[in-house]
Amino acid sequence: MTEEWLKVFDENYAAKGVATRTDIHTQGLWHETVHFWLMTKINSKHYVFLQKRSNSKKDYPNLYDITAAGHLLATESPANGVRELQEELGFFSVNKDHLHKLGIVKNIIHTDRLTDNEFSHIYVYFVNDNISFHLQEEEVSEMVITEFECFYNFCTGTRAEMEIYPWQAGATKSKESLKIGKDKFVPHQDSYFKEIAALLKGYLHK
Repeated sequence: MTEEWLKVFDENYAAKGVATRTDIHTQGLWHETVHFWLMTKINSKHYVFLQKRSNSKKDYPNLYDITAAGHLLATESPANGVRELQEELGFFSVNKDHLHKLGIVKNIIHTDRLTDNEFSHIYVYFVNDNISFHLQEEEVSEMVITEFECFYNFCTGTRAEMEIYPWQAGATKSKESLKIGKDKFVPHQDSYFKEIAALLKGYLHK
């Protein structure tokens, strides 16, 4: 498999050159990613979509995460990141009028396997309540939703668990929900969760 080349930055987001994805994660170099948070509105309530990572993923298998996300190659701009929606979720008809950039957030994940220092371009994208997905099985095993209020309180630390519902072609699969804690999530720092919650709330209240 051909090695991916990514742009490298210092901690103040000043460009420094390029490096391979392997070297970036081994050395903890700063690089760019895109994060897409899909939302919908059902019966006057806002919901956030989350993905469950595939069991076959090398990193963080079977954990819940951002709706769709990925690394930006050295030749790409943040706008090119919509390919992640297409590749992971099979979501090809992206309406640019419903896609809004909320900012750039530092996203740091340190494990015994890698050091991931990201400048993440954050987008929110609203979809209708009958959206269906065609998941890339090696990447994503399932899509779930959670009420935004629940998501916000979970991210800001005022509740320890988040209530999620499986999603299928426009409706939850059942009335039964599952409660999950942060041990079931990719280990983003608390500061990341708090910034995302604030950005999404700010957008909803514009």
